[in-house]
Amino acid sequence: MATLEVRDLAVGRGDRRLLAGLSFTLAPGIRVALTGPSGVGKTTALRALCLLDEPFEGTLALDGASPEQLGVPRWRRRVVLVAQRASFFGGTVGEELARPFTFRSADAAFDADRARERLAALGLAPGWDAPVEALSEGERQRVALVRALGVEPDVLLLDEPTSALDPDAARAAEAMLCADDRALVLVSHDEAQRARLDATPLDLRERRVDA
Repeated sequence: MATLEVRDLAVGRGDRRLLAGLSFTLAPGIRVALTGPSGVGKTTALRALCLLDEPFEGTLALDGASPEQLGVPRWRRRVVLVAQRASFFGGTVGEELARPFTFRSADAAFDADRARERLAALGLAPGWDAPVEALSEGERQRVALVRALGVEPDVLLLDEPTSALDPDAARAAEAMLCADDRALVLVSHDEAQRARLDATPLDLRERRVDA
């Protein structure tokens, strides 16, 4: 597991900056919760950390290596976003979980047995051959989490990852997230969940850019 360094990051939407001066260091096992009201830039910051959106300024590094040095595809396998509403390509659950291992950036084989174990732990054991289009929102969230964990990222970015889950399923997902020393950056309006995950709050209002 690598250490993520974020220095003086400025992010926004389009030409509009939402926040600037975001800095933190995330060693393996450390968990941070981005907090603040809707619109402050929490999701935008997550997307910038995994390079889905380009930051306005600032630097990112994994164990001292920049995205340019690692290459964007490799960075995105090591810093992975689990969005609140997952995007799937189609096909079955099993095919969706295997898909990241068909890309040229893949550096390991797909562990189908491990994926099945994780699905079972989240209550989705019968769903391997189910079409992803037929999944409920909560089922999609669980499949997205298993898909992200499957590539064994250094840092997992979580945007309201259990918002569509019942309490028991949410606790099962939290237990899975706490099962190793993976670093986490969490966005969750559930203060109790942030506490259960032992995530240190980072209030983005202190870094917000006035409109």
